[in-house]
Amino acid sequence: MSIPLPPTPGEQPSSPSTPAPPRRRWSGWLLGFLVGVLAVLWLFPFVRYTLFSQFEFAYAVNDIPWIRALNEQDNIREISRLDATAESDPENYTLQLGRATAMAELNRSHMGTDVNDDTLFRLGLIARNFPTAPGAYATLARYMMVDRIRIQRAELLAPPPETTRVGTGTRVSHSSVAPKRTRTIPAARRDVRLMVWALGSGERRDPDNAFWPAMLASTYFAAERDQEGLSALARAARKSHWDAYVYQEILGQWKLFSTAYGDNGAAQRIGPLSFVAFPHLREIRHMAEFARYLAERDAARGDIANAIAIRRHLALLGMKMCDTAQWAYEALYGTDLFFLASTDSHISFSSNAVRDMKQWELAAHPYFDLLEHNRISSEEAWLRTEAEACIKLRQQVDVARYDASYPGIPPGIPLLPLFASWMAGAYLLQQMFGIGAISLFIAICVRFEAKLRRGGHLLRAFLWTTLVVLTVASALWLEIGLPTPNEAAFTLFAGMLLFVLALQGLAGDGGRRPEAVPRTSSGADLRSMAESRWTDGTTMRMLFFLLVPALSALYMLRYTLSGLHPVALLLAGLMGATMPPTPSGVILIALLGFAIPLAMMAAAALWGAYRRVSPLAAVTVAIRRLTIPALICLACVYLGLLQNTLRLDRQASQAIDEAAQNDRTWVLSHSTPASGNP
Repeated sequence: MSIPLPPTPGEQPSSPSTPAPPRRRWSGWLLGFLVGVLAVLWLFPFVRYTLFSQFEFAYAVNDIPWIRALNEQDNIREISRLDATAESDPENYTLQLGRATAMAELNRSHMGTDVNDDTLFRLGLIARNFPTAPGAYATLARYMMVDRIRIQRAELLAPPPETTRVGTGTRVSHSSVAPKRTRTIPAARRDVRLMVWALGSGERRDPDNAFWPAMLASTYFAAERDQEGLSALARAARKSHWDAYVYQEILGQWKLFSTAYGDNGAAQRIGPLSFVAFPHLREIRHMAEFARYLAERDAARGDIANAIAIRRHLALLGMKMCDTAQWAYEALYGTDLFFLASTDSHISFSSNAVRDMKQWELAAHPYFDLLEHNRISSEEAWLRTEAEACIKLRQQVDVARYDASYPGIPPGIPLLPLFASWMAGAYLLQQMFGIGAISLFIAICVRFEAKLRRGGHLLRAFLWTTLVVLTVASALWLEIGLPTPNEAAFTLFAGMLLFVLALQGLAGDGGRRPEAVPRTSSGADLRSMAESRWTDGTTMRMLFFLLVPALSALYMLRYTLSGLHPVALLLAGLMGATMPPTPSGVILIALLGFAIPLAMMAAAALWGAYRRVSPLAAVTVAIRRLTIPALICLACVYLGLLQNTLRLDRQASQAIDEAAQNDRTWVLSHSTPASGNP
């Protein structure tokens, strides 16, 4: 009869019958307390929506419904929900306006019709159902200029008139070059009648707004009614302010999305603010170009007074937009209108390229000569003053664009730290889900261990082969297909399981003699041996060396995390046009979400091999001992991140609200070179 080996100093006896040390119950109480805290937080709507979005991200990565609604590649799946939301409150003007404009960027709707037609139909109904709201008429008019009302005049494509210097004046004559063979495409009469009705109805309710006659001038020029267009331009120059009611459109989309998906804070609001469209500005600029053409034509015919009046009206309209428009983009177009009014069409550079006074003076010199020749030189001082204001505005907006965190958003909004904190919380949830999934998987394997043993070598060979085939196939798919982080996570977990099984095959029953551990030892005996080697100190050391590097990596990669936020990808990718995923990229993302459970399996298997116990038994014991403490630590960190996320979200939401109410003022107040990224 053989004599068992005595235990080494500091070790518990290695007999399979050695009882495991009693487990403490305090961790279960603490975990229950944390779950209770999360349950209480779930009662608050804003916290609940944030938690639920992060849960959705952790479960399905980028398949979050309210983010799909912001993505033009996926939002067709959300049409039915948004329709139901709008139909639930047909008397809500803001909600109906949001639904009419939310899907305007799609090319085709779920019915197969032109979405612009669907948008115009909805906006027409809103104008009919809410006749006292001038914003309804303004939004309808703006969207009519997407493809219905467009200035397609042959005169804009013809060579500009030539100018010759005569004494101190400038004589403008028609070009001797034959014009290009172009054809004017007038706007349809039905569309023109609708625009005239909408703009007239809006002007009666908002009579001091230059938006209505300026849009009316564009409509008349598109319909070849030039004298009516010039009269409308003159009326626009006498108005007091400019308001295109774009803010109401953004409010409508915010209302629609918050009603359909709940209030998800700044990340949900920044989409409508960033993707807002200004289709009317293109035609406003074409209107200005055509008005300048008419002024040059009148000057060539000798009607200098009318030519100067047209330019003056155009310059006044441009400065009105520059000074009173709520959006920096509209104010920039106002500067463009001013420079168009004070320069000739034959200049070698575009008016929107003017960035300094010398450049403008060189382009405006012929107009100055015309003013001096007709003894109206007093207007030159006013033009210089306004030109300086326009150039200063352009420079400030250029700085603001440089300071913006993402393309298309106003500067000064703390999106980078908000997205980083949100993503860190989502990845912590993924880590907790991964630990829970591994614990559940181990429990199932232990539950069916006896059946697996009775299956013999044939069943084990089949399982080995299946695991190897799945691992190799998933690895190949990462290389040749379009991988996702979930697929990369499956590959990593399968590879880790193969590593543990290979280590088990190399180590056998832990490397001990048959006398110490019989070959017929059951899994329970091997786990009991691993339990005898596992102490509270082992738990503490494992937690430290697993959690501290992982949490430190999340902190150091915070700027990378910010760029992985789904809304950040939409903003940086210009409406969803993102780069295709790469194997290394998806593996990195998978490691961000599942590094701790993977490291837990690897560390436990190596610990078992080092302590000469079964690696599989060591993994089983380690998962059972580490799961609750690891979940407690990660939950505490997550609660801190959640508090920080909610704080940053409040700051960003307030900034977004202020920027949307008056984008121009916000941009100019955040356009200093020292402002930097938030």
